[in-house]
Amino acid sequence: MSRTASYYDLRDALALPGCPVCRLTARDAGRYLDGLLWEHVTDPGVRAKVRRAQGFCRDHARVLDRAGASLGVAILMQDVLRGALETLEGARFQAPPALSRRRAQETLDPGQPSAATAELVARLTPEDPCPACARAGEMEAGYLDTLVEQLPGEEGLLDAYRGSAGLCLPHFRMALARVREPAVFEALVSAQRGVWERLEAGLREQIRKNDHRFRDEPWGDESDAWLRGLTAVSGGAPLESGIS
Repeated sequence: MSRTASYYDLRDALALPGCPVCRLTARDAGRYLDGLLWEHVTDPGVRAKVRRAQGFCRDHARVLDRAGASLGVAILMQDVLRGALETLEGARFQAPPALSRRRAQETLDPGQPSAATAELVARLTPEDPCPACARAGEMEAGYLDTLVEQLPGEEGLLDAYRGSAGLCLPHFRMALARVREPAVFEALVSAQRGVWERLEAGLREQIRKNDHRFRDEPWGDESDAWLRGLTAVSGGAPLESGIS
C-alpha cells in the first residue's frame, strides 16, 4: 500500500499527546491563515470569501491574534464591517400586524425569533462557513480516511494507535462512520477501548487520591487525567495546568 503525506503526519502525531486529528487539523488551519495573511490578503477572491463568511469563527479569530497579523486582519475586517454597514443602510423594523397569527405566537412564546427583524438577521447571516473551518474540514476528512485505510496491515498505524492517546470522541465517531470492513472495525474499536480504559483508570486513581484518606500518596501520571479526559471527550488541543 502506498504511503501518503497524511500517513506520515498521522504516524508522527500519534506519538504526541492528544487526538492526532485535532492536532493536525489545527496545524493545517494555522498554515492556511498564515498563507492568507502573508500572501493572499489583497486577493479579491479571498476577500470576497471572507466577506461571505462574515469573517472567521471565534476560535480561528483568536488564532489571528498574533504578532505581525495586524495589517492583514485590519484589511479583512474592514471589508466585513463595510459590508455590514451597507446592510444596515435602510434597514427597517418590519413588525407583523397587531392581530396576525405571528404576533400572537411571539406574544405566547417570547423565545421565538422576531419577525420584525428577520429580514435584517438573514442579511447579516454568513453565506459561507469560516474559511479556516472549511479548510480544516477538508484536511480532517483526509486524515480520517487515511487512518481507516492504513490502520491494519504491515507497517499500518495500528501499533502507533494502541500506544497513543487515541482519537477524541468526536473524531472516533467520524472514523467509525468511514469503516466498511469488519477487520478494520475490530482493530479500531479494540485500540480505542484500550486507550479509554487506560484513561478511565487514571481518572479513577485521581479521584481516589483526592479522598482525604489517600492524600499523602505521591501523584503520578494520573495528576492530569482530568485534562486528558476533557480533550478525549470534547476534542481540541491538549490542555495544560499545574492543578492536580
